Amino acid sequence: MMLNKFLIVLLVMLFSPLSMMVSGWDNGLARRPPMGWLSWMRFACEIDCQTYPDECINEKLYKDMIDRLVDDGYLKAGYQYVNIDDCWMAMQRDPKTFRLLPNQTRFPSGIDGLAEYAHSKNVLLGLYEDIGTLTCARYPGTYYQGKDHTYIDAETFSDWKIDSIKVDGCYADNKQFNITYVEYSKALSEVEHKILYGCSWPFFKQDFSDNDYELIRKSCNLWRQFNDIFDSYQSVKGIIDLMGKHNEQFRRYHGPGGWFDPDMLIIGNYGLSLEQSKTQMAFWCMWSAPLLMSNDLRSIRPEMKEILLNKELIAIDQDPLGIMAKKISIKSNSHQVWVKKLSKSSDHDKHHPYAILYFNSEQLGSPKYISYRLSSLIDDDEATTNKTIEYDVYDLFGKTKNESYLETINSEQNLRLKVPTSGSVRIVKLLPKNI
Repeated sequence: MMLNKFLIVLLVMLFSPLSMMVSGWDNGLARRPPMGWLSWMRFACEIDCQTYPDECINEKLYKDMIDRLVDDGYLKAGYQYVNIDDCWMAMQRDPKTFRLLPNQTRFPSGIDGLAEYAHSKNVLLGLYEDIGTLTCARYPGTYYQGKDHTYIDAETFSDWKIDSIKVDGCYADNKQFNITYVEYSKALSEVEHKILYGCSWPFFKQDFSDNDYELIRKSCNLWRQFNDIFDSYQSVKGIIDLMGKHNEQFRRYHGPGGWFDPDMLIIGNYGLSLEQSKTQMAFWCMWSAPLLMSNDLRSIRPEMKEILLNKELIAIDQDPLGIMAKKISIKSNSHQVWVKKLSKSSDHDKHHPYAILYFNSEQLGSPKYISYRLSSLIDDDEATTNKTIEYDVYDLFGKTKNESYLETINSEQNLRLKVPTSGSVRIVKLLPKNI
């Protein structure tokens, strides 16, 4: 009898969806997708502070963003990190200690001083380095001048109280990533101050190897995938398509402690329309992706700020299950359907809530209706065992609860939504009625 019980428990574990996930690096960080701000897409490597005093990579820029994160409600919404990217360093390491040095003109208080300023406001500070001989902008890398500085850098970042590190892969041998990035992980695990570890390992290999992803997840808290994002809808659409193409594989390695990073949120810049901005936010939240804004929070338009602070969408992104949405196989070249199972609000709930996204990439014509039977979208165990499950349907871009409520449908009815063209979405949350 005891053996039978053991076998039953074992089978449940083996065939549970969560058991498909490879265990991640357990450093206690990134149990939910990290949220914050990152300078690269908007400000790149602008170091001419005389000509561009408000756009150059310097101490003032990051203090401004720390202030905006706090004063404008982003920190309260969950955006914790302000992340420095490339071009913060001096061109040489310290000749005696071999430690990295900040550019003294642009960072007069030092990186430790900037971290202290961030922490005084309950904001976390992130930094950038490269696993190669140089950074992408040709500043000192980890293996600078033929010497490995992995452990020196980890100690330096810990002493500075840095909370997150993005480690790029320019000027590096990607055939050695399974050694160099893993060693960096080990170095970070041995320092006193805990540091979130973001690596660019799959970005530079792009061979989509399961063996690599198993090791990446065991070594990094998040990892960059695909090409860098640019300020355009075409760039966002390319990421959506590639995430869809590899969705089944990526879902196996994505979850609490380790996340695929499809790159920054470009909402609030110049390249996306209002509807396309909603699209990027909706997809990133459906994927449980890191939400790292790259924009100018000092001058962002109110309608774009509203998208970034949408608490319903952020809740989808930060759902404790940390599931990457599943792309549903349909016969259409003009639209996509994605479904995400969400956590139950209590142990007494009989069924899971869901988020469902309809995406319309058609470039011509007026808004189109997209309609699918609910039982074909949600998990079979819930759709087929009780065909009378009812769900209240809420539009996640609705401004109030009354405005966002759309209808109540059961699992055998169609979810029918009218979706604008030109890269627009409709995203809804289905709350089950426990009857």
